[in-house]
Amino acid sequence: MARLLRVADGLLTLALLGLGAATVLAAGARLGWVMELATHFRPQYAVLLVAAGAVACARGRWKVAVTALALAVPNLWVSWPYLAPWFAAGVDSPTEPPAVVVLNLHYISTDYERVRRYLDDVHPDVLVLAELTPAWHHALQPVLERYPHRIAASRHSPWGLGLYSRYPLVEPRGTDLGVRGSFNVVATVVWPEGPVRLVAAHLASPTRPQFAAARNRQLQDLAALFAAMEPGQPRLLVGDLNITPFSPYLRDFLARTGMRDARQAQGWHGTWPRWLLPLQIPIDHAIVDASLAPTRVARGPDVGSDHYPLEVWLQRSEPEIFGGDHGK
Repeated sequence: MARLLRVADGLLTLALLGLGAATVLAAGARLGWVMELATHFRPQYAVLLVAAGAVACARGRWKVAVTALALAVPNLWVSWPYLAPWFAAGVDSPTEPPAVVVLNLHYISTDYERVRRYLDDVHPDVLVLAELTPAWHHALQPVLERYPHRIAASRHSPWGLGLYSRYPLVEPRGTDLGVRGSFNVVATVVWPEGPVRLVAAHLASPTRPQFAAARNRQLQDLAALFAAMEPGQPRLLVGDLNITPFSPYLRDFLARTGMRDARQAQGWHGTWPRWLLPLQIPIDHAIVDASLAPTRVARGPDVGSDHYPLEVWLQRSEPEIFGGDHGK
C-alpha cells in the first residue's frame, strides 16, 4: 500500500508540473502560436487542478495543494462563465426548430445518411455547412433542395461552405477573408421578424505559425467587416472559427465589435474533436450583438463528423422569436 501511495504521489506531482506548464504557456498566448494553442483547454486545466488540489489535501500534501489551487485560479477566471451554467437549473427543450444550425461535415467523411437523417429531424431556418465537398453537396440534395435561398461553393478540400435559408438572402456574396481558396458568406437574412446581417465563416486552422497568423488576420478582417455594417441592424457571425473563447484573439474580436459569444450563458458545449472526451473544445460558434439574444445554444448529436453540430435559437431584444415554426 505504501508503494502505491508513493506512485500516486509521483503521478500527482507530474500532473501538477504538466498543468502548471500549460497554464504558464496559456498566460503567454500572444507570444507565439504554440502558447496560444494552450489557451483552448483552460477549463480542463481548471477542473484537473482543483481535483489535484483536493487529492493533495486528502494526502496532507499542503504545499502541493496550495500550488494546484493557485494555478487553478487564472484558469477558473477565464473559463468560469462557461462552467457556471453546469450548476444552474436545467433549460427546457424548445419545441420549435432552431434558427441556425452550424455543421462542419468533415470533408473526408462519407457518413451521408446519418447527416441526412439529422437534418431531416432538425430542419432549421438557416443551415451552414462547412467543409462542403462536391460529394457532400450531391449526397445532401434531398435536404438542401428544401431551402429556396442559398449561396454555396463546394471544394475538393476543407474550404467549401454553403449557406441555406428558408427566408430570402439579400445581396449574398462570397469572400475568402484573405485565405486563398476558402469560401465564406456575407448576406442579409430576411426573417419574418426582421432582417439580420449574417456572416458564415470557416477560418484557418492554427496548426502552423503561418496558419495561426492567417486566422488572426481573418478575425481582424471580420471585425472591420462588422464595423462597416449599417448601425442598428442585428448582426450574427456563425461557423467553425477554429478558436475558443479562451483565446485573447477572440476576446479582441468581441471587444472591437461589441458582440458576444451566444454560448456563454448556456455552457461550454465543446464541439471538436468529437471522439476526444473530455478534451473537446468549443470552436464552432454563434456570435451575436446586443440586438439579438440567444434563448438556447445546444450541441447536436453525433452525425459521423469530427465536429458536433451547433444549434442556436435566437430572439431579438424585443419579444419576437427567431427559430419558431413561422406558420409551417
